[in-house]
Amino acid sequence: MSLARTALRLATLEALRPSAALASNGPWLTLAGKSLFDSRVDPIDDLSPHESRPIACIYTDDDEGMPGQKAGGPPFRMIVDLVFELSVVALAPSDADPDVYEAGIPETDAELEGSLDLLEAQIKFILLFHPNGFIWRRLTGRKVKSIHSVAHRSSEEAVRLARRRVVWKVEVLDDCFDAAPAANVTGLDRLPQPLRGVVETLAATAYGAKIAQGLALDTPTMPVAPPLKTVTLNEAVANPAGVMPAQPNIVGAVNDLDA
Repeated sequence: MSLARTALRLATLEALRPSAALASNGPWLTLAGKSLFDSRVDPIDDLSPHESRPIACIYTDDDEGMPGQKAGGPPFRMIVDLVFELSVVALAPSDADPDVYEAGIPETDAELEGSLDLLEAQIKFILLFHPNGFIWRRLTGRKVKSIHSVAHRSSEEAVRLARRRVVWKVEVLDDCFDAAPAANVTGLDRLPQPLRGVVETLAATAYGAKIAQGLALDTPTMPVAPPLKTVTLNEAVANPAGVMPAQPNIVGAVNDLDA
């Protein structure tokens, strides 16, 4: 299973950072706002000053497949680690009211922890219950096997940073390719399910649509199935005495199946 991981990341990103909100610069569903990223590689600690705000990065890490039949082999039941790297920094802007706590700009250590907890709670609520999480729930069926959250804290360089690595073990469908296409498939039709289904729900200008278009160019496909013109059925039917004939005694044929 490989492209199903892409489907999981894209569905998660769309649920938490909707394309419509990105186009209109809000309203946002989480403290991270538009600072939700798919598989960002650079460390959260090295973010530029203008990114000193709540941030969430989405990854898919460990992926384990269990065969759906005793003898092994596909289809597999896939359990994927859906990972959220959450970060909140504590700031003390000069115009902030010390008597007012704003979740997006915490000042004290306690406020910092509260904002981090809120960001994690927002993600959980949106994916499992909020209407915008429908794309994610349709993909996963809400089959979350476990949730594990680990805290990391730092006060280096005069910036207090609180982070959490949250790992959801999520069950998703294995890649499902068309085994016998009737014609050469092109464009997004080359993609297997469930990725194709996720992409079909996205706007053409969405981030995920761009990713999918590039993947589709080199996605493997099965050869076109040869047209079936005729099917012939032969049966050997016993006589009343129970004796089986040496040769078929009933012959039937169906022609022009593709007509």
